[in-house]
Amino acid sequence: MKGTIQTLEVVEIVIEEGIDSRIMGFDATLFSRDLKIARYAYQYGDTVNEVLIKDYLKHLKSVDLTRQINDAAKLAFWINVYNGMTNYGIIKLGIKESMKEQADFFKRPLCMIGELEFSLDDIEHGILRCNARKHISNNDPKLGLMVDKVDYRIHFVLNCGATSCPAIAYYTAVGLEEELTQAETSFVSQEFIVNHDEKTIQCSALFEWYKEDFGNRYLNDTKYQGYSVSLTPYNWHI
Repeated sequence: MKGTIQTLEVVEIVIEEGIDSRIMGFDATLFSRDLKIARYAYQYGDTVNEVLIKDYLKHLKSVDLTRQINDAAKLAFWINVYNGMTNYGIIKLGIKESMKEQADFFKRPLCMIGELEFSLDDIEHGILRCNARKHISNNDPKLGLMVDKVDYRIHFVLNCGATSCPAIAYYTAVGLEEELTQAETSFVSQEFIVNHDEKTIQCSALFEWYKEDFGNRYLNDTKYQGYSVSLTPYNWHI
């Protein structure tokens, strides 16, 4: 099983040599990668590198959240941190089979970043979705960390730990546009299946859950008016 884990990582790591993927003094791409490896080790009964995880948590506390960065850098940083935090949470909370085992998994604060505590919901619904669900209160300093504009493609890159989630990849500020486009193409090709002859759509529940973020795309596209939609049951198993 160890060999399988190593093979997966060699294939999927696409961080280009020479590109500095550190944002706000923290390399979130490596955090995402190494916590994915740790999650595989945990899931398959191998030894988890607890020392490395503690080191990442220590460095997250030193992130300077007051540093001004553009939206591409914000997106790359928070997407990678979200995916790394998900896998950290699975290990920390001892998730065995399903993400549903901990009812408050996404609301529970998991990490200190800078001087603030963050849950996964803080990152997804607060920062990346511009507080779409009024998740963050008006006097919370996290409001100042939001992206300027919601990029609907975050729903093709955020991994909540479940089998039905998009696969984890690693994102950089300099290559973000291409990376998000690739993620969208990959996910949609498998999870948004249209039969024009029968006027049916079989798609991931994500397209319904986050309909408001997709603008005039996918289920909101007028060309699909009158089509019958079937949502694929979401598989919450890890």
